[in-house]
Amino acid sequence: MEEEDVYQVENEGMEKQFYVFDKLGMECDDEFSDDDDSEITWEENDSTNVKDLSYPETVHIQKRQRRLKELEILHQEKDLNVQKIRQELKECCMRIETLERERKEVEEDIQQQEHANNIAALFRLRAQHRRLCDELRGEEDLQAKITLKLQENERDMFEVELEQGKLMRLYEEHKNDDAKYEAQLLLEAKQRLEAEETAILQAEKRKKKSTKDVEKQKLEHKKAFEDAKKYNQKSIQYLKESMARARQEQADKEVKIREELEKRMQVILSLKKNITTSRENLQAMQARKAAKSTTEKQKKDRQASMVSESENFQQQMLQKKYLQEFEKKKQEFAEEQKTLKAEIMAKILREESTMEKKKKIYPVLFPDAQKSEHKTSEVWKFKEKLLQYIENSSEDDRVINTPEQEWRSPSQISDEETVTEQIPNHFTQDVNDQLVDEESLNLPEFPGLWDNDHTPSKDETVSKRLGVGTSKMEQEILARQLEKQRSGIVQKQVAAGREFKGCPFYSKPDVIHFKNFDISQTYKKKATLINASYGITFCRLIAITDCLKDFIEVDFKPPGQISAGMSCEMAVTFKPLVNKDFQGEIMFRTHIGSFAVPLYCTTKKCDLVVDKQVIDFGCHTIGETITRTITLTNRGALNTYYQFLKSAPKRLLTGEMTELSVPTSEDLFDLDKQLHQEIKIGKITADEIGAFTSVKLPIIFAPLIPGETQMDFELVFSDPASKNITITARAKGVDVPVWLSNPNIDLKICMYDRLYQDSICACSRASTALQLKFEVCSELRNHLELLPKTGYIQAHSNFSFQLKFLPRKSLPEDAKKYFNKETRVLEAPMNILVANQYVEVQPNDGFGVLLPLETLNIDIIVKAKEAKEYTFELICKSEINREFKISCQAVGVFPPLKLSHSVIHFAATALNDTSTVTLYVENSHTSQNEFIHSVPRIGKGEIAPVGPTLFEFVIPEYSYLSIAPAVGTVMPGEKCLVHLIFKPTLPDLLVQKEAVRMLCQAAETERILEKQEAESSKSDELSSKKRPLPKQMETRGSSPSTPKPKEMNNISDSSLFEPPNPVNIPLDSNEYNAALASMLRDFKEDFHTFVIPCFVKYQGSTDHKIPGYSPYSIHNTLYLEVNCPTVAPPIILISGNKQNMVDFGAIAVEQRVLKRIEIQNISHFHLNLKSSVLDPCGPFELLNSLRSLQPGATHNLIFSFTPAKSKMYYEPLEIRSVKGNLSLILTGCGIDPSVTCSVENILDVGYVLANQSRTVTFQLENATILNVMFSVKLDSLSYSKHREKQVLPEFLAPDGTSGSLVGTQNYGDQSVFSVTPIKGSIGPMQSQEFEVTFSPDHESMYYSDGMQVELFDKVAHTIQLKGAAREHLMFVEGGDPVDVPVESLTILPSYDVSDIPRVLKTVQLTLKSTKFDDKLTTALREFQVGCIRSTQANARKNVEFTIDSPQALHAKGFVIDPVKAMVEAGTVKVVTVSWTPPSGHDPLQTISATVKMSIKGDITENYQIILTAVVG
Repeated sequence: MEEEDVYQVENEGMEKQFYVFDKLGMECDDEFSDDDDSEITWEENDSTNVKDLSYPETVHIQKRQRRLKELEILHQEKDLNVQKIRQELKECCMRIETLERERKEVEEDIQQQEHANNIAALFRLRAQHRRLCDELRGEEDLQAKITLKLQENERDMFEVELEQGKLMRLYEEHKNDDAKYEAQLLLEAKQRLEAEETAILQAEKRKKKSTKDVEKQKLEHKKAFEDAKKYNQKSIQYLKESMARARQEQADKEVKIREELEKRMQVILSLKKNITTSRENLQAMQARKAAKSTTEKQKKDRQASMVSESENFQQQMLQKKYLQEFEKKKQEFAEEQKTLKAEIMAKILREESTMEKKKKIYPVLFPDAQKSEHKTSEVWKFKEKLLQYIENSSEDDRVINTPEQEWRSPSQISDEETVTEQIPNHFTQDVNDQLVDEESLNLPEFPGLWDNDHTPSKDETVSKRLGVGTSKMEQEILARQLEKQRSGIVQKQVAAGREFKGCPFYSKPDVIHFKNFDISQTYKKKATLINASYGITFCRLIAITDCLKDFIEVDFKPPGQISAGMSCEMAVTFKPLVNKDFQGEIMFRTHIGSFAVPLYCTTKKCDLVVDKQVIDFGCHTIGETITRTITLTNRGALNTYYQFLKSAPKRLLTGEMTELSVPTSEDLFDLDKQLHQEIKIGKITADEIGAFTSVKLPIIFAPLIPGETQMDFELVFSDPASKNITITARAKGVDVPVWLSNPNIDLKICMYDRLYQDSICACSRASTALQLKFEVCSELRNHLELLPKTGYIQAHSNFSFQLKFLPRKSLPEDAKKYFNKETRVLEAPMNILVANQYVEVQPNDGFGVLLPLETLNIDIIVKAKEAKEYTFELICKSEINREFKISCQAVGVFPPLKLSHSVIHFAATALNDTSTVTLYVENSHTSQNEFIHSVPRIGKGEIAPVGPTLFEFVIPEYSYLSIAPAVGTVMPGEKCLVHLIFKPTLPDLLVQKEAVRMLCQAAETERILEKQEAESSKSDELSSKKRPLPKQMETRGSSPSTPKPKEMNNISDSSLFEPPNPVNIPLDSNEYNAALASMLRDFKEDFHTFVIPCFVKYQGSTDHKIPGYSPYSIHNTLYLEVNCPTVAPPIILISGNKQNMVDFGAIAVEQRVLKRIEIQNISHFHLNLKSSVLDPCGPFELLNSLRSLQPGATHNLIFSFTPAKSKMYYEPLEIRSVKGNLSLILTGCGIDPSVTCSVENILDVGYVLANQSRTVTFQLENATILNVMFSVKLDSLSYSKHREKQVLPEFLAPDGTSGSLVGTQNYGDQSVFSVTPIKGSIGPMQSQEFEVTFSPDHESMYYSDGMQVELFDKVAHTIQLKGAAREHLMFVEGGDPVDVPVESLTILPSYDVSDIPRVLKTVQLTLKSTKFDDKLTTALREFQVGCIRSTQANARKNVEFTIDSPQALHAKGFVIDPVKAMVEAGTVKVVTVSWTPPSGHDPLQTISATVKMSIKGDITENYQIILTAVVG
């Protein structure tokens, strides 16, 4: 309340200020009145007798009214909130009731399932019960919250009503004050209105004054405008006269130019006429030459026969002389023709150069040439084009090849120097002399003979270019460089052992195309050139096609050296001057080859297409009107006019002369008129179609006569380059007794939950009453209704029924099949069933013409609606009103299974491609109650049992179809998904026959070539023979060895090719693949229709073992019709096989192999290729990307195969395009390479003398079918050997092992072992031998190294190499280790051996005896004494060792055997030491003994043998 008091005080202060401001404003308005209006005075109306209220009273009244309005608004808000909360409370209560009801039902179900002991159902119901309880508790909590909120809002609303009641009482008490306040407000409004009227009067007075000034200004402006108009007319007259004079002068100049051009054109045309005449003469000569060649051939044959029969030598010589003279005359005539043509061209060039020279020397004589130079440039360009056309149209080249000169043929893309070389020297020399020699004034009109006879040599030409002072060496260098440049030498680019082949640069875009250009406009386009080679290269612009030089400018700055993958740009500017299409190239050159960028310039054209050329109206009843539209689209940039015409109709079917089909007797004689009226054109018949627009043309079908009708329409265009388009319309009229006046009902835009109605009128042309039944599809029965559902239509009358459409929000879900969610359009069929309309007569719906003595087969088709027996009669009428009755009987069958589709239309499928459709086999038989629904039965027979039903599809042979599953069982109320696959292929026998045909064709071609070669060689032999002597002639004539022609023919006939049997050609041969590729390219469209039976069997039926008995019922058989169109594949695999299989073969595991295949676009369309996704974790990978293919273009695909396991891999891949797919099968086999080594872990070389070597071998055996790649590596040569050695040695390691296998090496850390070979391959089922050489350079017992054998860069075997070296022949090994197996590689200083006493070496043996059966066993130990085989010839061959005083050891139980022996070189002697504990020996005591051993070889060495015995 305190806040409200403060708010009231503030408002009172503000309102008081506003009141004061209003008063001041009124006074100010009074002060600003004009002087002219001083007569106007205020008149107060005292009749109102309104007493002014005080300021506090006014404020209280305003506050009270404002507060009352605020309370009213607040009351409305509170009331609305209370209503909403009450609605929420009501909905919450309803949900609580629903949940309680559901909980009660679940509790009852729980009790039932507990009695039934159904554990699974109990778990589910209890979970549902817990969920319902949780939801119920949540709803109750929500109800409590909503109730509390409702109470609070109701309390607030009551408070607002109470406050509103208080204010209403105050309002009643101060009602008079409010009336006074309103009267005061009216008075103030009246005063303001009077003030406004006064201000309006003052503004009107000011406006009258300003209007007079404006009229005066208008008069002055009008006068000035008339004066300017007079001056302008005079200036225009003078300007016209000057412009006329200028145009006349320009026209005179143009007339002069045209006259001069016409003169030159006459000269050129006469030249062209001469060239044409010479060409015709040459053609006549060629024809004469061909005729003479045939006669010559005949003469040669005659000569051969004459020589072989009569040997008339004189006649042969005369004929030969005649032929030589004729050939000589022919060559002279040809050379004369070439010389005359060359002289004509040289004369034209000289005349041109002379005129140019005269114009330069005497410009005063040609003043018009300088003024009109810029105007006549296009005329001269046209003249040059005409000259070029005449030169190109000539049959022979301008280059005259004489015996003295030998010109190089131009390359594919040549530069300016190469082009100039192609012109003969006597032409270029004359022209250059005339252009260069500007000082001479008088030149002869025709060149002398000296110009033609002298041909400058190569040295003279080079010296002329360089000058007189150049040396001969410089001339030779320049000549070589020029020759190198002119010869077009192309360097090969080789990177990583691969030579680059192909286009060095790619252009983006591929083709520069200027479309729809206008004359005198300028067009610009940019292109990017990308370096596609393997390395750095450069790019240089060479030339542009001649026909584009006048219109195309190329802005290309050579970028210098470009790295692989980098790009540069060029800009192409096109300014057309002629409305004509151009096609050419922009030619570039690099050091690795030349390339060109295609350039097309096309004018505006009309590209007219229709969306469909065949319109099929389908089957419609007589009396309906159906409209179809075709869309004519102009995809070009040129407008044109069109006219839509129709030609004569074609009636495909007869039978229109019967009484039922013809409406009136007069129309029988005007049948064509009726046909024209059936299919006709709509209102639009002729109009203009603009660029890039489309027009819809209607075609109307109103059937009058039953039967099929065809009408041809034609679209004719004013554009001469556009061809006429023919459109064919087909329709069929059916004479049924009932038809609809409007078969299409359009309800326009509808809203949900609103009712829409329309009436439908059915018409009858029958002579009897018919029963109608209206059906709505099951998906729309909740939204659409037809009333009445059944009715009777009288003869020749109408019947109207009502359509009610009430769309609900569930319509998109209920009618998914007919409702389009994107356009939200509903299109659904409605059926009207007419009783006794289940019989159909074909062909031609029962109409036809029967000729005398002719038999016609008629099909009677019965469409049974239910399972029962049908009996009916058909009446056949003739034109003379004769009737024939046909009694018919039929049995309706309701099979226990049904198919979701009875007819399947496959899309157009390419060869070797696959199309798949799905259908369902449904078992809807769940009850035998025939009163509820239709039950399966045959006629009125027994009802089929309810239960699982078997089905089986039988695919026709050679149908290229497969179905899965072909056999199955369908439970009642369920359906089975079936996949039907269509994969068309070419039959193997057909391809094999094509292969035989190709082989025969190739053999025939080869035989013809061999025959021609034999004939040519025979003629050469006959012509090369000399004249024989008379004796030789006699002997030759009497020689019986000369073969006769018949014998030769017999020999050639006997060698004819015998075609193989097509069955004997293997399916994986090259001949088969070539024939397959040829047939794929030449394949046309094909279409097949197959009928697949589906046999049905009850699972409960008993099996019979009677031969020939089938458990399936023929009456319940279902039939599936399949339409299979086949087209040619758009993409084929070049040099592929029938299965399009890419076989990588056997590959080692974890090895990568690349394979390249080539595909080709054999269609006539531009294809954008995509591929299916390969398994990312699989072994196959597509390395390069797919790109778009032009028609006939090829593309290489690179695949990699990296098997991870030893098994077969198989993965399909599809190359997809809009027109079809190419299915590839990637297969390969991963094999784990099984290679065994003859050495397992350690290879011990043994003892070798220092500074000598020894070689041992081991083998690797390949037990697989692969070619295994191997490499051998030594650890001592590894880069990481120093890092691996940074570990504790073996004797210090905690586990007693060392991580490195590398031991002692040679001095300088040189490897002591070497292996050969270190790299290579092992063939399948073969072995490889390796040699290991041990070459120590000092004495050591601990030489070792590690050897790793890698197979395919993977370590397969690790072998430790060991060896020992001595400086002397003898060695002793064995016993306990007495030193560490590590030594320093530092080279110790050498001393004199004789001065230093030899150190006694030690051999320690520890013998352990064990106790067994209370007895001590004998312990045995061994050591070896050996002799090293030396490679030196004078070395000793054996050593001898002796053990001193071995008897002293017997007392302690030690026995050594042998005590003395001799060891041969390369052998080892084993010395055995045994210890038997003496009697009374203390097991806890250790017995030790020492004995000496001396070994004599190249030196004598002494050893101390320490024996230690213990009882273990």
